Amino acid sequence: MKRVMQRCVWLLLLGSAWSMAAEPLRVVTAGASVTAIVQELGLAEQVVGIDSTSVPLLEERGLPNVGYQRQLSAEGVLSLKPDVLLGTEEMGPPPVLAQLREAGVDVVVLSASPILDTLYSNIAAVGERFAHGAQAADLTQRIQADIAALPAPAEPAPPAIFVLTHSANGMLVAGEGTVGDSLIRLGGMSNPAADSFAQYRVLSAESLLSLAPQWILTTEKGLDMVGGVDGLLSQQPALAATPAGLAKQVVAIDDSLLVGGFSPQIAPALRELRETAAGQ
Repeated sequence: MKRVMQRCVWLLLLGSAWSMAAEPLRVVTAGASVTAIVQELGLAEQVVGIDSTSVPLLEERGLPNVGYQRQLSAEGVLSLKPDVLLGTEEMGPPPVLAQLREAGVDVVVLSASPILDTLYSNIAAVGERFAHGAQAADLTQRIQADIAALPAPAEPAPPAIFVLTHSANGMLVAGEGTVGDSLIRLGGMSNPAADSFAQYRVLSAESLLSLAPQWILTTEKGLDMVGGVDGLLSQQPALAATPAGLAKQVVAIDDSLLVGGFSPQIAPALRELRETAAGQ
């Protein structure tokens, strides 16, 4: 009888352990591209909090907003009792991430490098962390198929610049090694700014005019903040005097595709750019 009782207790404990192991992890995501990966892998129901760049993606869920990905609040994140904080090297600040680790949160930091191979690596890493490897492989294959089906780049590639208009330092132009530069190149255009500098810079009127872009790329949010294409050009006379400005050839890109590296939804944006570059 005693042995039977012991066996029953053991089975109850084992069942409890299995139940706990199977319980979904509570996740906070930081960075719209990371949140989009989580969505595409069917893990959105495990998300209990998001950063401000991810709000448009999961707006219908009304999830708590833990702030901008670079300025996360330890108290805000910890109040949600997450098992995992998932973001890229863009998230911070570092003292907050250290505090979260000390509190037992698994802080997973992915690469924010703006290249397609990094997107595929990030998808694989998220799939592995949440035991969704097969879903991750399927997602990567779908994106690769969409990229392979893009129209061939225009020849010669028209010059384009990518600008950020909502910086406190003024309008920033994307140089080499930026997500804007990668977007231009993958979109079948050329970035003359990348020949002169890396990262983002505020340019003089003379330098901006010398780039002579045929197209201006920017973000939807930034363009809305300055009052659309007319507002952008009226606030930036040098930009208005470029070939792109004179022709009002401005393309606005969904911000959520570019925060924390490329989003898994990047292929349609690249298709639009390649068709634009080809004059379609």
